Amino acid sequence: MSQTYEFCRVTQTGHILEVEINRPETMNALHPPAHDELAAIWDEYERDTELWVAILTGVGERAFSSGNDLKYTASGKPMTFPESGFAGLANRFSLEKPIIAAVNGLALGGGFEIVLACDIVIAADHAQFGLPEVKVGLFAGAGGLQRLPMHISPKIAREMIFTGRSIDAERACELGLVNRVVPAIDLKREAMKLAELIASNSPTSIRLSKRILNGCEQATNLKNAMALTQDAGGELMQSQDFKEGVQAFMEKRKPDWKNV
Repeated sequence: MSQTYEFCRVTQTGHILEVEINRPETMNALHPPAHDELAAIWDEYERDTELWVAILTGVGERAFSSGNDLKYTASGKPMTFPESGFAGLANRFSLEKPIIAAVNGLALGGGFEIVLACDIVIAADHAQFGLPEVKVGLFAGAGGLQRLPMHISPKIAREMIFTGRSIDAERACELGLVNRVVPAIDLKREAMKLAELIASNSPTSIRLSKRILNGCEQATNLKNAMALTQDAGGELMQSQDFKEGVQAFMEKRKPDWKNV
């Protein structure tokens, strides 16, 4: 990515995009200009055929994101969101590329909702997760009310939502909200290792797999969900990556993926 941003740091390493929320003075809370920047970043990630995997984290050691910038809200300034929702992700239902959340501290309110919108979560051992909106007269309006009961037991989700209490990284891992917990010093390295592993596979296969996974979330039954594979399977069979994968296997070499 060639553009520079005020509220985010963006780095591209090969086919991997690293995005850091850069508002440590607010514990990486987000306000409308930051939402707009993130929406633009994810738009470009979606368009760029050379970007296959993304990592999202926050600057500093205290917070991934503390959610909505309440001081900005209290100032009376207009609270606007891009069409793609909170952090440009909450309402982005058609993204066909994976995002790894590297949670480097507090993920509260909208910050937790960002995590829930990502595909894979690696957490530092001091990370905390919660939806405390009810404590300040709000509710989790960026997907938390919908996604949390999809990820864990609805009873436990309701307790978290109604009490506003947070859970630590180990508990989040036990509940299946987090893939793995690592020492904070290892977080970025572990996220990059996972991103590199994903990027070593066929980007076409991953893109179509995520398309089907996205569709399954909206399918009303298993029959409709299974039908999603038909069109995607036909597209996959016509791709260069499918032909390259088979050829590389036969020739016992590493595939040279083209993402087409």
